[in-house]
Amino acid sequence: MLDVASLEKFDFFKNFVLIAGAKGLYRNISNVVILDYEGIEGDFSGFHEGDFVITNMLFAKNDTSKIYPAFKELIDIGVSAFAIKTVFFTELPAEVLELAEHSRIPVFFFHDIYIEDVILSITDHLRSSANYNYYENLIDSFLLTPSHHAQINELLHSLLPDEDQRISEKTVTSLSLFPPTDTDEFSLQRTINKLMLQVNHMKTKADLHILKYQKGILFLCFEEKQNSPENTYAMWNDIMKELNLTQYIAGISDHPLQISKIDIAIERSLHACKMSAKHGCLLSKYSDLGLSNLIFSIYKDRYSCAFLAEKAAVLRPAKHAALKDTMQELVLHDFEIDPTAESLFQHPNTIRYRIGKLKDLFRVKNDLEFQILCILLSRDEYSTV
Repeated sequence: MLDVASLEKFDFFKNFVLIAGAKGLYRNISNVVILDYEGIEGDFSGFHEGDFVITNMLFAKNDTSKIYPAFKELIDIGVSAFAIKTVFFTELPAEVLELAEHSRIPVFFFHDIYIEDVILSITDHLRSSANYNYYENLIDSFLLTPSHHAQINELLHSLLPDEDQRISEKTVTSLSLFPPTDTDEFSLQRTINKLMLQVNHMKTKADLHILKYQKGILFLCFEEKQNSPENTYAMWNDIMKELNLTQYIAGISDHPLQISKIDIAIERSLHACKMSAKHGCLLSKYSDLGLSNLIFSIYKDRYSCAFLAEKAAVLRPAKHAALKDTMQELVLHDFEIDPTAESLFQHPNTIRYRIGKLKDLFRVKNDLEFQILCILLSRDEYSTV
């Protein structure tokens, strides 16, 4: 959602001057409209709550008494702000300014730019926001809950409207990117819009689709042939270099999948990207993550999370702090007694005793089950304990 204050990030805003209603800069903009003949006829039925109203005030050129009623009617409707091009007026009647100030409706004067340019800039952003939110919600529908074929098919038909997905032999791979520094929604959307234009002129030929997902950028690549992971990885590297994205934190799903498994491809790149962020590197790929991929899926399952939460709870009391430290050091040292004892400045027999206590608390007897459980509970990327 775009609010009035965010307009400062548009290039045209340097020509805007706020003259009233500063306390209303938080108001959301849902549309941008022109106030023209309506001010003469007094019919404002075409205006709606959230409208950003632009006008040159031609309707009041010969009768300034029309200004206050027009502003009052639009403010009562709930418009978000007024922007007045200083063609006929360089100031407004005092009662109009007082009305705007009291109602907390921002009023701007602007000059040296076309009204059409302001309208296009805002509407393009609003249209992009709606489009990005649509795809983001659609992806969430099968990433945050068990996969639903209907939502996956909706995504595919939206991205590839001319393809028959039932017989398509296409494959899909994915690239997830996190900006190197915190980026607001506006800047992220603007970056994606620029990338969409750049893609059309790339030397690297690929059927790419770029979406916003959460606080990052999601690339999807559809191909007719089954490429090897090595070739896929090389392709994504070339794309990142050509689009100047090598400074981003990145995760690549480098194993091409059937197009119907697009949800898995997306999740693989997201997980790889999170691993890049966790380990302080710029790029990770799915095929290098090993069993971390399996553990990632375990932590997404509600049943598994509930089981692990119950096991983790027994170590939360302060009296078990030494046992928790021992468990974590055992994992770090591959469950070898002597290195674990040395790291904790304890006798090996003390470590053996603590292992027995941990098994009792976890209610496990089998060494393999104990080790797997310790590994799952000690991993910090999902902070179970």
